[in-house]
Amino acid sequence: MFRRLCAAVHRRPQVTTSLGHRRTAAPSRPHLLGFVKPYSASSVGADDPSSLTASSLMRSCGISDRAALSISKKVQLDTLDKALSVLTLLKDYGFDEAHLVRLVDRLPGALVMDVEKILKPKLELFRGISLVGTALPEILSARPILLRRSLEKRLLPNAELLKSILITNANLVNAIKNSPWLMTLDIRTKVLPKVDALRAYGVPDDVILVLFTGYGYALLTDTARFNEAFDKIKKMGICPKKTTFARALGMLAKSPEKKWEERLETLMGLGWSQANVLEAFSKQPHIVRMSTEKTRKAVKFVEEKLGWTPEHTVKNPSVLLLSLEKRLIPRYAVLHILMHKGLIKAGFKGSHFLVPIEKFMMQFVTKYQDKAPEIVEAIKGVKSCR
Repeated sequence: MFRRLCAAVHRRPQVTTSLGHRRTAAPSRPHLLGFVKPYSASSVGADDPSSLTASSLMRSCGISDRAALSISKKVQLDTLDKALSVLTLLKDYGFDEAHLVRLVDRLPGALVMDVEKILKPKLELFRGISLVGTALPEILSARPILLRRSLEKRLLPNAELLKSILITNANLVNAIKNSPWLMTLDIRTKVLPKVDALRAYGVPDDVILVLFTGYGYALLTDTARFNEAFDKIKKMGICPKKTTFARALGMLAKSPEKKWEERLETLMGLGWSQANVLEAFSKQPHIVRMSTEKTRKAVKFVEEKLGWTPEHTVKNPSVLLLSLEKRLIPRYAVLHILMHKGLIKAGFKGSHFLVPIEKFMMQFVTKYQDKAPEIVEAIKGVKSCR
């Protein structure tokens, strides 16, 4: 399908249709004299070649003087016509000034790409897999290496191979958003052996899908690091059929071994056993990304304010990831007041802090604000009970 899409781009420059989307070719670039757009004389000097180039960019592409000046520094006068064609095409695909400046800054060579033979077919490929809206310019301007890869040798084969694993365009787009490198590296040799190893261990496709769409970098890491993380997850006994397996593998494959050792040392230094740490990680792998300072503050809070033991905390490890100032302290203040007045049962539960704010407000603020009006200020963080 993707190869047919690419071929269609070369054959029919006007309109192509694929994957349920209608595509219209970018309008031809207007003549320089076809626009009358004021610009800042103070920013654009008459004698500076880059200023003359900026002036042309402003008049032809309708961009601000600041963006034009930034881009003009990467444009040679003898390639100005080609650069204007490139910028006009990119604008047609949703690139705004910020995207254009960032792309040109990171990949000046984009300005001399052949619009019809090189650039447009690649843009059509991405649009053909439903990478549309702001996502396309955001990804390409942040990772312009995608535009440097060969369409026939790398982008199309990778798109086809990934689609065979991820099944839907939506999954493919999510995977690319999370890890654009999936489209730039040789995934046949870098990724497929890892997928085969996961399947051999009993990891189902829906869990592998979570790994691709949320933690694709784990599949792109070097084989030794991947195997090290994979073996550690196995020893922890995390069920391969649960999505937590994918999240745990993603976290360990990305985090250096030193990071894991530091987190283990920090928590054990706070009175946790190694078993406590492993249980907490198996339920919420993202705790490995917490800084040492945040870890200590969060554990101190749940122990001193909520009265939780390590055994209680590991049953609700996601609470440790929440913001102290924005979530934990304000909600604690509200609940403490209500408990002190006997309006709710004593005892703090993980659900008190994990439920969405709308539900918390309805259950504990709106419901009791007449009997305890001070909770209205407490939830705002204005007042808290010590």
